[in-house]
Amino acid sequence: MLSKDGKMFGKISIIDIAVVLAIVVAAFGVYTRFFVGNEKVETASSHIEYTMRVSEVRQGTVDALKDFMGPVNDFTTKEYMGEIVKVEFEEAVDAGETASGQLRESVVPERYDAVLTVRVDGKINSSGYYNANNQAIASGGTLIFNSKAAKTTGVIEEVYEVK
Repeated sequence: MLSKDGKMFGKISIIDIAVVLAIVVAAFGVYTRFFVGNEKVETASSHIEYTMRVSEVRQGTVDALKDFMGPVNDFTTKEYMGEIVKVEFEEAVDAGETASGQLRESVVPERYDAVLTVRVDGKINSSGYYNANNQAIASGGTLIFNSKAAKTTGVIEEVYEVK
């Protein structure tokens, strides 16, 4: 099948086949990148609010957040994540298992859950909610945030558009 010169069937070189194959693969890559599946996603600028639960904080954090209405930044990226517009507190509750195997909720002493409502201008499209910096805001997401009042971690519970 291969001759001493490295030609297949005496006419085609293996290097020629590799070059043609590389050109075909590159052309297919360019075609799929620029011509296939390149549908535009419409985005609308909107006001977005999300509620975030910060679990089992101490009294010091409660005091710091109680009257704070101001900007929140992502601790990792330093990106602006919105303004706190409402802060609510409730006793922290933890579920524990009894000796008989039943789950029982009990109040965690000297700990509170903070529910923060944050408002930000962003975009909404078919794939979700995004802030102005295209950072996704999704229910169940964790946000380590930093504000003048406190640095803590919260879990986003609900995201919705404000008219």
